[in-house]
Amino acid sequence: MARRRILWGRVFASACVLIALIFLLGACVSSCFGGDDPNSSAPGPIVVSRTDSSVADPYHSSADSSGNTKPDSPTLGSYTEVSVAPAQIYSGDLVLVNSTYASHLSEDELSLEKVAYFAGKPDCYSVSYPARTLLNTTALTRFNAMMEMYFSATANKEIMVNDGYLPKGSSNSTGESTSGLSIQLHLNKSSGGFGYITNKEPYSWVYNNMDDYGFILRYPAGKEDLTGTAATDTVIRYVGVPHAAYMNDFGLCLEEYHTMLKEQYAYGTGMLRYETGGKSYLIYYVPANLTGSTEVPVPITGDYTISGNNFDGFIVTVTEG
Repeated sequence: MARRRILWGRVFASACVLIALIFLLGACVSSCFGGDDPNSSAPGPIVVSRTDSSVADPYHSSADSSGNTKPDSPTLGSYTEVSVAPAQIYSGDLVLVNSTYASHLSEDELSLEKVAYFAGKPDCYSVSYPARTLLNTTALTRFNAMMEMYFSATANKEIMVNDGYLPKGSSNSTGESTSGLSIQLHLNKSSGGFGYITNKEPYSWVYNNMDDYGFILRYPAGKEDLTGTAATDTVIRYVGVPHAAYMNDFGLCLEEYHTMLKEQYAYGTGMLRYETGGKSYLIYYVPANLTGSTEVPVPITGDYTISGNNFDGFIVTVTEG
């Protein structure tokens, strides 16, 4: 009987194919079901670009439990922790101030400046009450920059700051006006008399561009049940550029934005990466330790800010570039 020759080349090739199939099957299982490795990194951030109109609003989409809606989310860099005092929960550009959450800060803690006499104020807008109208320094600086561009685009000087910061209990004071970050706008008409600003030409430039300067419309139409206030075009609020851009793009009021960050973008379960103005930002929520200092995760390198939300946590905003 003739002896059968073993074709070792074919055996080797078959073994390689089998090993490759086993490897691919394992990778698929790991990808589908995840792992419980305590040393694994946090899920990557969600990538949302303002220039990509096909991206669904994560707040109203069916994101999975990890908070990720895109498979190509980049991995996180190295993070450390900084200790943040309990009182810091009440300060920052993103504090939510309304009928439920009152401002806890004094005038000295709000970094206020008189709008009419602030260095570098342009003469393209007026102030109803020059002696009393105050605003947070950062918000005022960005508002002045916006008004300069508004005048450059429209040659209109009718916009008037009617009110800024108003202490609790004072005439016309609301919850939001105690933040020092909101501005009530009226009109000093060139034809004579005063009026309320509306989203119509030439004033529509403000509403179409305010998010580039970090402002939102504080009480938009259709959100009355959430804000607890009637819709109006007269009140704008400073929150910072990436947050204003995101809220504007996805039609969120400030209350909705805070809910979204808390529910979907808590550190360790998901991050929001948002691109606007040629820069990329990482945004995430960190629950506060209400009985002591909170260890807030921040990147080892890169710029970041930490804002309290005024009730139970912090919002970290990382500028990637």
